[in-house]
Amino acid sequence: MDRRHLLHFLAVVDEGSISAAARRLGLSQPSVSQTIQELERELDCTLFTRGRGMSATSSGRALVGPARAALRAMDAAHWAIKEISELQSGELDIGSAVNLAVDPLVDLVKHHRALHPGVTIRIRSVHPGARGFDALARGEIELLLAEHPPAATGFQEIPLGERPLVAVFPPGTPLAERPVRLDELVTHDLIAALFPGAIGRSHLNRLLAERGLGSVVPVLETAHRHMLIPLILAGVGGTILHGAEADIARQLGAVVRPLEAEIPTAHAFYFRSEDLSPAASSFVALVREAKSTVIRSSDT
Repeated sequence: MDRRHLLHFLAVVDEGSISAAARRLGLSQPSVSQTIQELERELDCTLFTRGRGMSATSSGRALVGPARAALRAMDAAHWAIKEISELQSGELDIGSAVNLAVDPLVDLVKHHRALHPGVTIRIRSVHPGARGFDALARGEIELLLAEHPPAATGFQEIPLGERPLVAVFPPGTPLAERPVRLDELVTHDLIAALFPGAIGRSHLNRLLAERGLGSVVPVLETAHRHMLIPLILAGVGGTILHGAEADIARQLGAVVRPLEAEIPTAHAFYFRSEDLSPAASSFVALVREAKSTVIRSSDT
């Protein structure tokens, strides 16, 4: 039984004859008659009494309601798929390391929302390192924004390059108008958070050890990244932030300086090689376009 059987059956019910149903459907009378016969054979019952017209039998009358409901369900499924394929609706789950959720994710989400406002985007916090890729492998998320090189293999990737790190201190902190040296950095009260990622953190600790500066002993540690800027503005201490977050802090009165040391902060989007949903595919295309725009800008 398929859509054609149900459409022809209901047309005969509504019109009361094969000929009238055929005219309504724009088909030949033998074609409609054959479809009804196929349906009766499949259901192993007689759906109509034949005479001057076509009257539904008790079996035929029993089929009318389910047939209409089935067609409505088919139409609903068709339009749901059409809306998703045309990105009028849909959902997209993105996993992000907490230190990447502001920059570059905010701008990418903004542009995707402008193009496809019907798509619901969910940003999920994932563990750094290999554990973040577990969520991607299980299909809990379609895209993952994490450090590069990746902590797991077997995924497609779009490397996005490095992002500058800067030192951010409470308002009024006396600092020269030049990059902050590491020996100066460690003399200030510092706040530690989940940053700058496993690779960057290891590199920073190695630089400190090479210069005999030991490791940073923070005055406060927090896993709640949204607390960082309020804590800095409150005078609790300084920290290291990415450029976009630092710009927000600067606008609110924080003292921002570049770092003398180069700390790796490369990152990338990762996804499975299987077919992506239309929403994920459109986001990947946006990421590729954003990357090429950055490359063209840097070339000029």
